[in-house]
Amino acid sequence: MTDLTASLTTLTIASDGPLTLDRAKRTITGKIVVFGVPSSDYRRIVIEPGALTPRQPLKAVKLLRDHDDRDPVGFMLSYDGGDTATFSVPEGENGDRALAEAENGLRDGLSVGINILRDVPGALMYDEADDTNHVYAAELLETSLCAIPALAGAGVTDVAATIDRPRKEPIMTDTLTREDLDAALAAFGTDSDRRLEARLAQLSDAEPETAPTFASYGDLILAAAGGDDTAREYAQRLAYEGAATPDAHQPNTWVADTVRLVEQNRKTLNSFHREPLPAKGMTLEYMTLKSNSMTVEKQSGEGEALKFGKIQLGSATASVDTYGGYTKLSRQVIERTDALYLNTAFRAMDLEYARATEAATRTLLKEAITAQMTAGNKISLAAGAGADEWLDLLVDALSEYEDRGYTIEAAKVSKDVFKRLLRLEDTAGNRLMLVSGTGVNQVGSIDLSSISGKLGPVRFELLAGAGANTGTFYDPLAITTWESAGAPWQLDQENIVDLTKDVSKYGYLAQACQHPTALLPIEFLA
Repeated sequence: MTDLTASLTTLTIASDGPLTLDRAKRTITGKIVVFGVPSSDYRRIVIEPGALTPRQPLKAVKLLRDHDDRDPVGFMLSYDGGDTATFSVPEGENGDRALAEAENGLRDGLSVGINILRDVPGALMYDEADDTNHVYAAELLETSLCAIPALAGAGVTDVAATIDRPRKEPIMTDTLTREDLDAALAAFGTDSDRRLEARLAQLSDAEPETAPTFASYGDLILAAAGGDDTAREYAQRLAYEGAATPDAHQPNTWVADTVRLVEQNRKTLNSFHREPLPAKGMTLEYMTLKSNSMTVEKQSGEGEALKFGKIQLGSATASVDTYGGYTKLSRQVIERTDALYLNTAFRAMDLEYARATEAATRTLLKEAITAQMTAGNKISLAAGAGADEWLDLLVDALSEYEDRGYTIEAAKVSKDVFKRLLRLEDTAGNRLMLVSGTGVNQVGSIDLSSISGKLGPVRFELLAGAGANTGTFYDPLAITTWESAGAPWQLDQENIVDLTKDVSKYGYLAQACQHPTALLPIEFLA
């Protein structure tokens, strides 16, 4: 495969998966992308599972109409990490039109707008064997409601050219004549033809390069130990570029698997806002709001002074910490053992890196919850609360977040609280939460496979390792994690004296609770 990351960055791919529309809640749910299926246009784009990373916070991913960023109709409410997302459609002319068009079938297709991550080599790979271009790393910028998917039933439409979308100034004349319209149309067609030919040349002229490919990292180490110069060179490059960087020529799938392995085991960390760690500095400084006395009121009379107020800003710092570990392998083990042993050792290090950074996030969240409880920024729930009390709690929490200017993403609760939610019943003894099958008067659901559930409009997630009677609503903005791009990185060094090789995995990470009031802890009364 050939790395085309630098030649193509922004594109849209559409899916005609069925939409689910809830007019009461003003939401649209649907399949936004089809993985592993090439698009029907000349580029034959294939989006691979795990390639999409939505903008943060989720509401930054807008729902547009026909990929026109001047015509937004909603924003992303939730994303399952795969191919399905739910969007909130606010009230107003644009939102009402979007709901109507989705409901009557005029615009019931979804199309994603993505940005290929240029700083990730191998993010877009060309496969000469079947003339396809595979996306392995991209930012999800927006999703659009579209009218006619090109491949009915296949779930993928033509790739729309949103790369450098031209912004034409309107032709302003005293009288708009037919000649004006013809001239504008001809100019647009000429420009489109030129851009299309240029992109075709970018793909067709690229020569596939010969590059190494290895079944696993264990096979790579065995090849390098056996004197394979190509394996040695690639292992050295990987050590400096990090496990998140796919091979610049051939997408060794185990590299991407490492990234997904780490991410899938950091549920708490990934629930909150993430930023790349700056290249330099031992600490990060960020602004905080110390006080806010700003107020706006009706002027008491003409010429009377307006209400005075001011804000006071402070600053805080977060330390940049190193997380890592290493193992020692004898040369005999490297040269004579099966690759499975080496794969297991490296996989264990990846899992430990994920565990350590996830534990750091849980500790920070616990400290932030305690601080908010002490400050009185909490919401209370009576002992032995039933279904009505829990629903009242949701209403109070949603109202509080509205006043604070945040949005509830979900609530994280300890294991004992999650079990109580599972057993909630109404006054007739019916389970309030749907676990399987159908039921009566149910306003929530539980997914035991992901240990999460939903009560009314709010999702509940298990906070593993939390103490009894722990719970908090949260907006992802509450906690920010800055992590070095490509972590965990790998380093190795051979010792010619005792014929061993030290292999380490490490990464740099800083965390801070920048918006503590974006957390609303639940106080469970005795």
